[in-house]
Amino acid sequence: MTAFTSTISRKSEKVIDEQDVEDDTAALFYDKVVIPHLVNLKLSSINIHKIWHHPSHPPERNQMFSTLWSLCLEDLPKLKDTCFENGFEFPCLRDLTLTNCPLLRTFISKSVCGDEPQIHQPTQTNNSAVLNQKVVFPRLEKLLIQGCDSLEEIIELQALNANEAQSTSATRSTMAQTVMTKFVFPHLTHLGLDKVPSLKSFYSRMHTTQWPSLKFMKVIEGPKVQIFGEVEIPNQQPLFCVNEDTFPVLQELTLKTNDMIKGICDGKLSLQCFPNLKLLNLQFFPETSTTLPYSFIQSLPKLEKLVINNASISEIVRFEGHINEERHTSACYQLEALRLSQLPELTLKTLEPFLLSFKNLLSMEVSRCHGFINLMACSTAKSLTLLERLSIADSELVEEIISCEGEDLQASIVFPKLKYLQLSHLPSLASFSLAHHSLEFPVLQIVIVTDCPKMKNFSQGELSTPRLEHMHLTRDEDGELQWEGDLNTTIKHMFDQMNMQNSQAIEVTDQLLQLE
Repeated sequence: MTAFTSTISRKSEKVIDEQDVEDDTAALFYDKVVIPHLVNLKLSSINIHKIWHHPSHPPERNQMFSTLWSLCLEDLPKLKDTCFENGFEFPCLRDLTLTNCPLLRTFISKSVCGDEPQIHQPTQTNNSAVLNQKVVFPRLEKLLIQGCDSLEEIIELQALNANEAQSTSATRSTMAQTVMTKFVFPHLTHLGLDKVPSLKSFYSRMHTTQWPSLKFMKVIEGPKVQIFGEVEIPNQQPLFCVNEDTFPVLQELTLKTNDMIKGICDGKLSLQCFPNLKLLNLQFFPETSTTLPYSFIQSLPKLEKLVINNASISEIVRFEGHINEERHTSACYQLEALRLSQLPELTLKTLEPFLLSFKNLLSMEVSRCHGFINLMACSTAKSLTLLERLSIADSELVEEIISCEGEDLQASIVFPKLKYLQLSHLPSLASFSLAHHSLEFPVLQIVIVTDCPKMKNFSQGELSTPRLEHMHLTRDEDGELQWEGDLNTTIKHMFDQMNMQNSQAIEVTDQLLQLE
């Protein structure tokens, strides 16, 4: 047998519940079970308290999962312990998933042999851990932990024999008379920690970690944990103690937690920690207003996409005088996509320097940012020569997209690459630009205008959209407006139609009131 799946239908769940509710020893496998060729093991929606039951077992039992590639434990509401002891090995395990196991406190049970020499012995007892470092995962590629409410630590280092130090990738070094533990996951490429409300740290004592193959990481809703930091205070370890060697190939990072700002937004995180990061997705809402420092953005030379959502950010970047102006320009040169959403404190004044940094921007999306009256100045618009997609939505105060107040109106504003433009649910929008200057969109093909009741025209000055003249202008989900020869005329026609409909609705309402 190479695969084993155990599930229970929802119809029979109540019966199983009544039988097992008082049985804390209910286990799936007992010590006489041997599955030497098992490759995939999935346990889902069953009422077991532990997976493996053995009062004692010979050393050869440690190899019973020697061929296992994938282990998935999901929807196990009563699982408290796996009862895998320290000696269990998973030399071939590639994929480990722990989902919705709210009572699970440890993946590996303690089994300390007091007579054996040890390189590290914890002074306190703590069973709230998923991985015991004495169990080796030399080939683990994917680790997902989701909905494990009792989890406080990810790794708990147990007693190790002196001759096991290399096999476990746990070593110690003396730094200022402090034992330093080092954890290495040589093949892990995907790491996901989602809805772990009790999680406090990766490992509670002084340590460092290395993830030489990690490319994709998500940490979502960990309210008690500081994500990143440096090794400084033994009793206040962050989830990841980072340096320049911690994440050498990380490409995508998603963080959604209230305390995400610690380590990043306070500027204490060591720079150059993410040399190959291409996607940064920040979703958080700190209690107080904060800034995302320029130094952190500057340290991401290969960043291609930046997403910031649901945050009390008053400034996205903070310019540090005129130091390294040339470096500042090149540091953000690779960014191609920018998405900003639910940033109530962000204004044009604080966004403008940010946009000027991104000369290669291809896509820009702004939604639910109610601090904007306009989105960009003329000078900024002229610098976005590679922009292909622009979407502005659900922003209550936006009156125009481009503001040219106090700037020279002689030269035209050209968007040479813009193909897609969406303006949706902007109740205050009067025009794309209220200034009397020329706008050129030589390759614009799609314009979507939805619920912009005050938009009288597209621009006050000359407008050129040669590719759009043979297209329809989408008004909303219900249909399309008839093309009226040019974009300005079409927008005006839409505005007139809307006023007529509103007027008719008012007349009908008045008549109904008179009848009453």
